[in-house]
Amino acid sequence: MNLLRFCHFIRAGTFLFLLINLSAVAQEPQVLTLEKSIEIAKQNNLDIQSAEQNLETAKAQVRTARAGLLPRITANGNYTYFKDIQKSVIQADGGFGFPMPGGEMDEMPPPSADNESDLIELEFGAHHNVQGTVNLTQPIFAWGRYYYGYQAAKLNYQAMQRSVDVAYNQLRLDVSEAFYGALVAQEFVRVAQQTVALVEKQLGIAEASLNVGAATNFDVLRAKVQLANAKSQLIRAENGVQTAKNAYKTVLNLPLAEKISVEGTLEIPDNYKILALDLDGLIQRALANRPEMHRTQFSESAAQKQIDIAKTRSRPDLALFSNYQISQNERLTEMNRIWSVGFQINIPIFDGFAASAAVQQSESALKQVQLGGNQVKIGVEFEVRAAYLNLRGAQALIDVQREAVAQAQESVRIANLQFQNGIITTVALTDTQIALAQAEVNRLQAHHDYVVGLARLEKAIGQTLQ
Repeated sequence: MNLLRFCHFIRAGTFLFLLINLSAVAQEPQVLTLEKSIEIAKQNNLDIQSAEQNLETAKAQVRTARAGLLPRITANGNYTYFKDIQKSVIQADGGFGFPMPGGEMDEMPPPSADNESDLIELEFGAHHNVQGTVNLTQPIFAWGRYYYGYQAAKLNYQAMQRSVDVAYNQLRLDVSEAFYGALVAQEFVRVAQQTVALVEKQLGIAEASLNVGAATNFDVLRAKVQLANAKSQLIRAENGVQTAKNAYKTVLNLPLAEKISVEGTLEIPDNYKILALDLDGLIQRALANRPEMHRTQFSESAAQKQIDIAKTRSRPDLALFSNYQISQNERLTEMNRIWSVGFQINIPIFDGFAASAAVQQSESALKQVQLGGNQVKIGVEFEVRAAYLNLRGAQALIDVQREAVAQAQESVRIANLQFQNGIITTVALTDTQIALAQAEVNRLQAHHDYVVGLARLEKAIGQTLQ
């Protein structure tokens, strides 16, 4: 009995151990890098999914337009059952109701006992009737109407491809901004933790100095207040991390309850020398590479094709048609087969000025596309200039803030020694610590602005800077 109970405890313990391990694994946060985040966003982002569905619609429109160039074949059949069949009575010697040669048609005398044997009853039709028809229609000449439609659909499909590229570029920028926002928020927490550690050390020094009579109670109280303020900043920084991660998960379309951790760096690569880049060259690269510019070009060409299509509506068109028909019923000894072929010409004479109105509408649509293209060009140039200037400003601040942090760290070190020796008060020591924390925050912010500015410039020019 004791052995069975022991085995039962072993099994229960093993189950609980596995359950605890599985729970720990399930609660382990997902570590995300920038590139991994972009891949997740491509799969989950709703804007990308919408753009891809629009692309599928454009692809279907290409197939629909191509169908206008191909022959159209239709088939139909029917079966008809007649319960009652139409009948007629005629005289056998009366030419079946028609006048004899050289004579006139006489009215049929009413049947009588003498002539009933000369009457014949005929049935017209059959009870069971089957009929089938196959029709073929092929446009031959329509002034390029169907071909222009096919070309317009292909151009629209290419424009939709560029729209997908636009969505991908914007998504990459959005993910980069959210990623670096979460990353810098984590760094702010680290700075706040360092500040708390420094103030705690200062409080310990003040209390030790108070015990030996080298400091006053005011110094201790000031250090405690400073510690409380530093902890408050730490709490705000930790809340800022959660807010930044929620924004980050929203961009990735991940559940807000999911635990994640961002992994990356805010350090600046040495191979980027933005000051050596030429602004005019960047603008030219943007105008040549941005998918928005390509999309506008394709849309403009498609709008021109629509004008060509509208102009053909007032012109005649020629088509070939053919049909093959079969019919069968119980009275026929052989199935009826009828085949025909011919040409059909359609000549518009008056359509209420619909064709000219369609041309005017297409020309207006083309003008709108051209105006939109000019706006896109202006917007691209402005975006490149703004991203370039912001990036240069961020790079200039990096060197300044790096130097400021080094100086602030040295100031804190000297101030701690002076405070221990009673040369300065807690007020002066606190000022140096606050200056160090602010310098570190400014340095991190400058690095954040640079990497985000770099992502914005790469999005603005439509390619990665090498």
